[in-house]
Amino acid sequence: MSMKANCRPGAPAGVAISTYREAIPLLPATRCQGSGWLLTRQRSVGTLPRYIRTPCSHRVLHRGAALRCHAEQQPDGPSSSTVTVSQQEAAAANSSGATDLQLDDTATGPAVSPARGVAAFPAVVLEGEELPFNAPTEKDRFWTNLKLAFALPWRRFKKDSVLTFTLEGEVSDQSRTFFDSGLSIPAVCGALQKAALDPRIQGVAIEIGPLGIGWGKVQEIKRHIDYFRSSGKYVVAWMKQGAEKEYYLATACSEIYAPPTAYLSLRGFVTGGAFLRGVLDKVGVEPQVKRIGAYKSAGDQLLRRDMAPEQREQLSAIQGDVVEEFLRQVAAARGKTREEVVAFIEEGVYDMEKFKSGGWVTDLWYEDQLLEELKMRTTGLTPKQGETEKEKEKREKALAAPLRRVGLRKYSSVSPSAFGLAGGKKRIVVLRTAGAIVGKSTGAAITPDGVIPRLRALAKDKSVAAVVLRVDSPGGDALSADLMWREIRQLDAVKPVIASMADVAASGGYYMAMAARAIVAEPLTITGSIGVVTGKFNLAELYSKIGYHKELIGWGRFAKLLADNQGFSEEVRREPLKGGGEGKLSKKR
Repeated sequence: MSMKANCRPGAPAGVAISTYREAIPLLPATRCQGSGWLLTRQRSVGTLPRYIRTPCSHRVLHRGAALRCHAEQQPDGPSSSTVTVSQQEAAAANSSGATDLQLDDTATGPAVSPARGVAAFPAVVLEGEELPFNAPTEKDRFWTNLKLAFALPWRRFKKDSVLTFTLEGEVSDQSRTFFDSGLSIPAVCGALQKAALDPRIQGVAIEIGPLGIGWGKVQEIKRHIDYFRSSGKYVVAWMKQGAEKEYYLATACSEIYAPPTAYLSLRGFVTGGAFLRGVLDKVGVEPQVKRIGAYKSAGDQLLRRDMAPEQREQLSAIQGDVVEEFLRQVAAARGKTREEVVAFIEEGVYDMEKFKSGGWVTDLWYEDQLLEELKMRTTGLTPKQGETEKEKEKREKALAAPLRRVGLRKYSSVSPSAFGLAGGKKRIVVLRTAGAIVGKSTGAAITPDGVIPRLRALAKDKSVAAVVLRVDSPGGDALSADLMWREIRQLDAVKPVIASMADVAASGGYYMAMAARAIVAEPLTITGSIGVVTGKFNLAELYSKIGYHKELIGWGRFAKLLADNQGFSEEVRREPLKGGGEGKLSKKR
């Protein structure tokens, strides 16, 4: 197999490691109950490795050359992206146990079952720095400037510009189309990676508003902000309102500004649930739920009047992880101790002057004041002691011009190849799946009809070296999950498949991920397989109360199994819910 390499210096000596745009951390502290699987708690380090044996011959490499793979939009749709494979001879990686993701098809000998789980990654990756920034060499900068000089007109903008965008509301894990103005994780993270290497970008300014995403996506964005800051450039956050999640993300920035009347509410964390059994009893509706797994609490909202001990245990554990990460990050970013952060939250501060005086924000500025500061940075025109009236007039005239800025939409059109982030003949495809798992759907959901044909196409595509299966799903239909699980296993037998979890990959989402060679996730991803549940409503009493009568004529022992005018028979009540598709009731994972 011949591959064109795209090599950059900076990796650990003697090891060829690729990173891709999503930069997934490895093995979070997530424990899965009821499935027989355990994700061991380890430090979240490293990025997805590629192990390649073909020599990189078209460039002279330093001994510590790093190889980068970065995601690009796949032409056939917004739900998948590709990463081009760059390579170098990696004997050191092989000696670390990297035998399962070999992309060299010239090897001979008996087939060896691929390593799975932690064994799928070499020790150097597990022990390495997470998403490291590799400063470009003089040669890299020369080629970047040359490519930018001949960039298409719509990809050009002035030097010393600020990349500006707003993080607010829903941020999709799926790549957006050109005509969709919404934000996406690939667009935000990709822009930050390009901007770190773009000599035209001086810094980044982000307006952070109330977020409609989970902690997993927040951590992914934060990691890419950290990556951008590693380039030595500044990141400014401006907040009008927000709570713990928004402030957590803002602390990743080098500076935090807010107007004097901002609504920053750091009150702590609360987790809970609502229970409807009392209401249903009053109207004559009997919920009948069968489940496997004491922690499968999906039916508790209908069955119980209060929280079960098992649900309280798991919600408390999830909340505890979030609290500890919040305290750790805020303390480290703002130069505080853990105790100081706890005391500040317990004080219940709403006065923005206390945020400023305590060092929790950099300063209290309105938007125009922040823009004025950014103008001075981009132009270099700052007030100087002893300046003449003519110099002052010239400076004020220059500062009256609009800020040199580029928006996320325009910057997304800038090619990553200008910064050495793309190139090569082989691709690593990021296949994105998001939503509930259902049998059929025309909306935003994961369906076998939508996923399986793409998995089969990837298996046949010789240009695809490996696949990253991105999962962002709370679960759903067990049959659909099982059908996709089978196809993922089939694909992994042909080429490596690594599952990457976003905000949540639970039940059926976790089931899909189990088919991959290894699973990686954010430290605060919610994941696990804790059982199955099914049931129905018995409306017989409600029908009687309102004078509604319903009669069914059936043939077959279980013909009336799901009838809503009667409960389950004693035979069905006694029989345990079976797994593996053998039960009489359809199951939800």
